Amino acid sequence: MNEPNQQKQYQQTTGILLIMIATLSLSTEAISAKFAYQAGTTVFTALAARNVLGALLFWVTLIITKTPAVLPGNQLIRVIGLAIGGQAMLTLALFNAYKYIPAAMAILLFFVYPTITSVLSYFILKEPLHRRKLLALGLTLIGCMIILGKPMEALDPLGIFLALIAALINAIFLVFSGKVLSEVAVPVFNAYMTSSCAIFFLVVGLTLGEINFSLPAQGWVSLIYLGIICTFIAMFTFLKGITIIGASRSAIISSLQPAFTGVFGFFLLGEHLSIWQIIGGAVVLLGVLIQREEEKE
Repeated sequence: MNEPNQQKQYQQTTGILLIMIATLSLSTEAISAKFAYQAGTTVFTALAARNVLGALLFWVTLIITKTPAVLPGNQLIRVIGLAIGGQAMLTLALFNAYKYIPAAMAILLFFVYPTITSVLSYFILKEPLHRRKLLALGLTLIGCMIILGKPMEALDPLGIFLALIAALINAIFLVFSGKVLSEVAVPVFNAYMTSSCAIFFLVVGLTLGEINFSLPAQGWVSLIYLGIICTFIAMFTFLKGITIIGASRSAIISSLQPAFTGVFGFFLLGEHLSIWQIIGGAVVLLGVLIQREEEKE
């Protein structure tokens, strides 16, 4: 094998490893949140601490790399709007879902967002809805019906609702963030997004009396883990990996997240999924993979 091919193979391997690190990091998000809740952490405390720490690390990175980070007023308003109206709302819904249903089930239901995004893009952005996208839509709907059917009556309906709402909000966020991300560098967007979310969760949490940092060691370890691993490391490695192997391959690899979350939930939290939940989840993930293969083409 000649040197250029070896270099290319090395870069591809590096890109895949970065996406795997990001996927594994995000797979532990729900697990860490549940450990934080066991230690008495509120949802607003977890989200505020996560975003404060993540924002600090993102800004330090921008300073070290000397990346220009000043945004014009109109771009700043749009970024803040997307951050609070999109990212903050979806994480608020998802982190509340973690309280009511198993971690893997919450992530699995959240992963219907690629199909929802396709439907919204068809109606809002007038993007074509090809046969493969329609098949993906059908499979995710069937998978959800299996999960939410009679054999699944043990699942808390509120947790299911919150996870699906998070998926819907994320789909809307993705549809409307495209234009902003074409104008604002992703590292800069991440810094402003986490900063906006941090301020939002702190202000609202303090107003509601839902902020409490008087926590035992388990709570603080969980919060620090959420900020460093599930926010900064996950986003940094995912974005870096995308620049090497592309968005489509990255998205396909990241589809392993619900499976990893299920494994972590089983070994660390003792959570179990029924055979029907596993079957329904497999159908949903098949729809996600088909959808992302469509994007790859």
